[in-house]
Amino acid sequence: MTEAEYLFYSPFTPDHHAARPDTIKILITGENLCPDFNACDYGISGEYLELGDRHLRIPHYATYEAAKDLASRPKINAVDLEQKNKFCNFIYSNGLLAHPIREQFFHDLNSIFPVVSAGRYLRNDHSLTSRDPDADWGLEKRNFVKQFRFTIAIENSEHQGYITEKITDAFLAHTVPIYWGDSRVSEEFNVDAFLHLRDYPTHEAAIAEIQRLNADPKRLLAVLNAPVFRGGIDRAELYTTSARDFIEGIFAQPLAKARRRPRHGRAQWLEQKRRKDQTGIKRRISNNRF
Repeated sequence: MTEAEYLFYSPFTPDHHAARPDTIKILITGENLCPDFNACDYGISGEYLELGDRHLRIPHYATYEAAKDLASRPKINAVDLEQKNKFCNFIYSNGLLAHPIREQFFHDLNSIFPVVSAGRYLRNDHSLTSRDPDADWGLEKRNFVKQFRFTIAIENSEHQGYITEKITDAFLAHTVPIYWGDSRVSEEFNVDAFLHLRDYPTHEAAIAEIQRLNADPKRLLAVLNAPVFRGGIDRAELYTTSARDFIEGIFAQPLAKARRRPRHGRAQWLEQKRRKDQTGIKRRISNNRF
């Protein structure tokens, strides 16, 4: 790493500070974290952020291979809808870091209609526990979700720009996402294709709407077949093209011209301090001093 001319890294690459000063550093993150542009030259994240040629917004969901199928998902018919003989699913592995609304809504809806929870968190169904560990988890999850009419698709946190596969996996499985998370999600996705919890004053009001939709097959089918993206634009394809152009633009520059983080002053002091701190941490780890 220390000899690299270009370094791609993520928030889970703590030793990126060990890179040499003239290394061009490019952060790529799908987490709800804003890039630190004192530490990187360029960043790709879900943030609604403009910083010259240094940042590109790519929401987390668009980094999945399956996202390419969102704009072209086939329509289903009344017979297909009849095969969806289960009401709602909830598939999550960890509740410790999540916003409490996720658990609250699960319990509120489950008290009215049984909700199948097949993940490790709040599990009440073991259908996914015997899956092949080498299989594609995303594909297995979507195949399981296809049985349902609704999916609780609540993000870990409310953060503008942070949209994960939770809503898109529901779209791809032809269930109605019950979404909460990014308050700007309707700028990305068609409001006729999902239920946005922020549109309802209370959980009770949202659940009443879910009950009405569930009891109206014609309307439910219309929601399930609505275009995923707002305006019918294939945003996943746009993001793919933008990412390619962004990366090619970095490499098209002479190496000496590509650096964007400041070379002198306080920024240089901060970079040197971080590099020194990282070296000290690695030394203590190697000497078993933690």
